[in-house]
Amino acid sequence: MAVTPPRRSSRTARLQRAARRRTRPAPRRVAAPIGSRPASRRHRIPAFMSPAAQQPSAAAPTDWWTRTQQIVNTVAALGTLVVIVFTWQSIQQVNSEHALTREGQVTERYGAAVEDISDDSLERRLNGIYALQRVMEESPRDQPSIINVLSAYIRNHAKKPKAGTYDFDAPSDIQAALTALGHRNPNYDSNAVIDLHGAYLSGVYLPSGDLHGADLRHVDLSVAFLNRVNLRDANLAGANLGGALLFRADLRGASLYFADVSPADLRGANLAHVNLTRANLSSADLVDANVTGADMRGADLRGTKLDRADLRGTTLTGAKLAGANLDDAQR
Repeated sequence: MAVTPPRRSSRTARLQRAARRRTRPAPRRVAAPIGSRPASRRHRIPAFMSPAAQQPSAAAPTDWWTRTQQIVNTVAALGTLVVIVFTWQSIQQVNSEHALTREGQVTERYGAAVEDISDDSLERRLNGIYALQRVMEESPRDQPSIINVLSAYIRNHAKKPKAGTYDFDAPSDIQAALTALGHRNPNYDSNAVIDLHGAYLSGVYLPSGDLHGADLRHVDLSVAFLNRVNLRDANLAGANLGGALLFRADLRGASLYFADVSPADLRGANLAHVNLTRANLSSADLVDANVTGADMRGADLRGTKLDRADLRGTTLTGAKLAGANLDDAQR
């Protein structure tokens, strides 16, 4: 006969079930990431929003700081511009004041120099000539008037000495004035012309000087040292160049009508298109000279050395050529 297990009371069964529930391990909850929100509090992004709209907007304090920096930078730039403008105006004002002061000083120096060259003392006259030369170098706009002053000085003081007092060297004041004129910057001549007509300049020393376009009518330049001088377009009508050294001188377009060039050294000189009508060139040395297109009608060329000279286009009507050396001359 089977044995029936004893029947449990309902109260005992409830206690056993409660005990099992207390001893059962609770399910482990996964820790949420730091800073995350509960699912119920998360903002859902609508599907229709664009990626740019999905980006979080910049914080208001950052925008305010950026605008503040931009304003500060703009104000600083304007301040710098104001300083630059003010500095430029100050410099211009200072320059103007210096220019006025310098102009006043130049005027005073010019006036004092003109007074000095009128003095009886040779030393003061020399100081005045040198002062005018410095003014001409420092103030180009005064150059035309200084050219006129120095030209007048030479004409008035360069007189032919009395018989028996001949000197091969030019007087120191005449030499100084001529040097100032001959070594000026011709770019600032304006309409001024070096006018030395009738002056006695025998023995002057002016190598590589610039007397282009000068009025040298009837000037005595005998035995003058004028190598490589620029006498282009100068008027030397009736001038005395006897014994002058004019090696490689530039006389293009000059007028030597009735001039005395005997016996001058004109080796390698440029005499293209020069007017030598009735000029005296006897015994002159024109070896290797360029005489193309020159007018030598009635000129005295007796004994003149014209070896290897370029005579193409030269007019020799009535010229005296007795004893002239024309070996290898181009005609």
